[in-house]
Amino acid sequence: MSLKLQETMRRYESALLMLSMIVLTLLLAPSLVGDDTVWEKTPNYISLLSLGKLRTFLEKQYVPQAGLLRAATMVSPDNTTIYVANDNVLAARALAVLGSPLAEKVMSVLYNNFSGGWNGKIDVLLCKSIPDKFYKPEKEVVGRIDGYIIAYEKMNTSVVITDWYDYADLLVYHALNKLLQGSRAEAEKAFLNLTRMWDGYGFKDNFVKEHGVYQVYKCALFIYLYRALEDAGSTIIYGYQDIYEKCLEIIAKAQDPVKGGIHTDYRVVNGKIVIQGDMNTETTSIVVLALYSNYPEWICFNAIRREDNMFFFPEIIIVAITLVLLSIICFREKNSG
Repeated sequence: MSLKLQETMRRYESALLMLSMIVLTLLLAPSLVGDDTVWEKTPNYISLLSLGKLRTFLEKQYVPQAGLLRAATMVSPDNTTIYVANDNVLAARALAVLGSPLAEKVMSVLYNNFSGGWNGKIDVLLCKSIPDKFYKPEKEVVGRIDGYIIAYEKMNTSVVITDWYDYADLLVYHALNKLLQGSRAEAEKAFLNLTRMWDGYGFKDNFVKEHGVYQVYKCALFIYLYRALEDAGSTIIYGYQDIYEKCLEIIAKAQDPVKGGIHTDYRVVNGKIVIQGDMNTETTSIVVLALYSNYPEWICFNAIRREDNMFFFPEIIIVAITLVLLSIICFREKNSG
């Protein structure tokens, strides 16, 4: 192959990758127009969340040497730890939703170095099916760079979590997985079990009982599941609008007014919610995906596709891009031979 043709092919590939990221961003967040544009179904007070500050926070977590985001800002060791999953798998999509050019860089590292970074748990938030069982997560150190540890949270399939239904986050993942499998009834059952954990301030699951603090990201997961069920045609969710609105209020309180990230925890003191904990990448990313992305709707469409044998539009885009990339690879191999 001539040098001129090789250069043309490289430019074509770069343009195609850029087009892919633009399409992905439009698919994830077609309704985001400005800095403080919000999902149309949320109450007005959620405008207290600044999309610009959310984006700035995540971008400042980016470690250029690694091409990934660190976990936290102040608390050690997370402020010098980079998690492939859950953090960066979620953050890459959150950055895309927020229109950040870093999304492409993070996604590239995840796919080139870690086969996407999937771990069989949070994958379901990105419309990817997970196992029916939950397993104990374990941290595997996969690299070190300039004082940062790169870790990958993976599932130890030899240790099954038998009391998963006593944890709010796992209940949400279970419900979303059932939606992906086309069972709205099973998802609604899990949703109702989740609401029974609500004590007026948060989801009092086994974690809260053991540690005495509530976790903000579980409020975001509730909103995510609420939206997914709503788009799937569920009506039982409307009996729990009070939980939905309280969760939004808590999330709004949890956004740092200066740095823009979402604080992780809160306590209840004399009947009032007191935000505490560091800001971190995972919690902030889940909030972005739950409130501002179209992933909850995609889960609904995936369920419909399974029932009606439909082909989901974003999949058509992905397949088309894949076919073009394959044709480029084949063309280059043919001409290099």
